[in-house]
Amino acid sequence: MHRALRATAASLAVASLVASSLILSASANADTSPSPAAPSPSAAPRVTAPSAPTITKVSTGLVSGQLRVAYAPPASDGGSAVTSYEVTVDGGSAWWPCVGTSGICTLTSLTNGTDYTVSMRAVNAAGPGPASAPSTGTPAIPAGSDPDKPEKLPKPRVWANATFNAAGNNLGVDGSRTKLGVGTLPKLSFTRAIPDKRVVETHLSVKAILPDGRVKKVKGAWGWLSDRTAVFRPMKYWPGNATITVTSTLDRAVMGKSDKAYVVGNRDLGTSWTFRTARKLIAKVDGQRVNMRVWIDGEKVKTFPVSLGKDEWETRNGVKVISTQKEPTHTYLSTSLNLGPEEEYELVAPWNTRLTPTGEFIHTAQWAYSRIGRYNGSHGCTNMYEQDAKWIFDRTIPGDVVVYENTGGDTVQSWNGAGGLWNIPWDQWLKKSALGSGGSVDTSDATSGSSGQEASA
Repeated sequence: MHRALRATAASLAVASLVASSLILSASANADTSPSPAAPSPSAAPRVTAPSAPTITKVSTGLVSGQLRVAYAPPASDGGSAVTSYEVTVDGGSAWWPCVGTSGICTLTSLTNGTDYTVSMRAVNAAGPGPASAPSTGTPAIPAGSDPDKPEKLPKPRVWANATFNAAGNNLGVDGSRTKLGVGTLPKLSFTRAIPDKRVVETHLSVKAILPDGRVKKVKGAWGWLSDRTAVFRPMKYWPGNATITVTSTLDRAVMGKSDKAYVVGNRDLGTSWTFRTARKLIAKVDGQRVNMRVWIDGEKVKTFPVSLGKDEWETRNGVKVISTQKEPTHTYLSTSLNLGPEEEYELVAPWNTRLTPTGEFIHTAQWAYSRIGRYNGSHGCTNMYEQDAKWIFDRTIPGDVVVYENTGGDTVQSWNGAGGLWNIPWDQWLKKSALGSGGSVDTSDATSGSSGQEASA
């Protein structure tokens, strides 16, 4: 019995050993490569915005006020077909859909003679891509298509030329040699009376190159002070730290008929005039707050207490512009105002900056220190502490703007100083423009007038 059990146990041990050997052998010979993964659905390709197109050429269009922009498609469409192209001429503030055949984008309703900086971008299902490198173009009236410049000029004819003055509102400086404040008004003076002023305005364009290099058309209008003289006034002041260019294409332009002869632009009128603005300084004087606040390039830098004109001698409201008329010392006399003995005075004041020919100054008023910043008591001038008046004297330049409000006085007359023309309401200024008035131009000289009441001390 015991033998039988031992035999059986031995047989089981042998069988187990054989089975283990077979298992180990099978494991050793087994395929160890990973099992294939279960098939997964195909992933959709990722769509991105297209890369930038390339502008190859910008040229004038087939008609007036057009630019033709030739371009090459982007190197990558981002995995989705390009559906359209967009264009900007203002650095990306506004984008417009391209109009034209494939490879050409036509821009319309532009101003002739103005430089435009053009960029493009492509659009696909993911949206617009990045902007292309910019390129510059200048629309113009195609040769032979300007009705004011016929190939054969009419006879008899006389030739007209013009001179340009960037500081045309009597700032006392040569605007071509020095930077000006943003209240300057450029003036064109023709050698002959201009019968058709529309032609002149149509062939003049005004643009500003901003500090960041962007080119911006300046909105404004020419106002005729006489048949020979026109002044350009922006709707707002000029941008600061900018280069302003006035471009004329009046060469060979027929500017109407005077008596029996046609007035034709001299070839020298195919030109550009340029001037530069300094930092933008705007001062605001408030008769109720009894102070002056000064902004430079949009940042308020100073607040000065002041004292303005008292009852019946109120300082005038409106825009006044700084010129070169400054005096380190000035004597103010009561006799200049025909004052009686009860108000007789002779006062010497330092740091006097004149604002109007009728006698309004910004100046030191040592005798008025007790009321400066508290109430108004002068005879029309702006009274200040000495250090404040000196700051204005030293820091302001011809063309800087000083705006008066809440003084209780009348508005500065158009003839009264370098700021006068800024005080003509815009709708009235447009009546002095052939384009703004529809042809009936008010050429009355808004710079001529009587001195009226003087201001002093």
